Amino acid sequence: KKVWNWSSYLEEEQMPAAPQKLFREYQSFPQGRNGFKVGMKLEGVDPEHPSQFCVLTVAEVVQGYRMRLHFDGYPECYDFWANADSPDIHPVGWCEKTSHKLLPPKGFKEGEFNWTSYLKNCKAQAAPKSLFKTLSSPVTPSGFRLGMKLEAVDKKNPSLVCVATITDMVENRLLIHFDNWDESYDYWCETSSPYIRPVGYCQETGTPLTTPPG
Repeated sequence: KKVWNWSSYLEEEQMPAAPQKLFREYQSFPQGRNGFKVGMKLEGVDPEHPSQFCVLTVAEVVQGYRMRLHFDGYPECYDFWANADSPDIHPVGWCEKTSHKLLPPKGFKEGEFNWTSYLKNCKAQAAPKSLFKTLSSPVTPSGFRLGMKLEAVDKKNPSLVCVATITDMVENRLLIHFDNWDESYDYWCETSSPYIRPVGYCQETGTPLTTPPG
């Protein structure tokens, strides 16, 4: 079977590649090595339930910047891939420090999970704080606050713009929740995201606004 490569494909299509200089730093090639190792523990957002922060383990690291993360206590079928510089992953203890609820591994009762004893019992290492990009990023106050209403694109149905609420904030990122919708539609975005608009945007532009069900 012929091995696919970009050079041949671009020549075949007679189309140019988008120049590297057009991309922002975070979109370009990774700066430095991926320091995460298999077995390291951390905290992070559940991609299927973005309002939930869970106990995770690095299950696999591939060449480059990708790694497979595993939910402690759950089957492998729930594992997911993330970039090493993802803003959705955090060091051990981050939830406690920022007053976010951490969902413990399956089998733990409410309030009985403790990172220190858990790491000791698992004979595991917490991922070093220096590996997390979010801790070194400067934060500029945005003016957004919890509970503020806005209009937002539904990423699962991009033709819809819906009534939404900011339900969480981490640095310059917002958790968008669609009013009266299931939380599985929630998503995190930057304060500068083109997916969010001020109240009245749809009326002003003639775009249909999807109102809360019920």
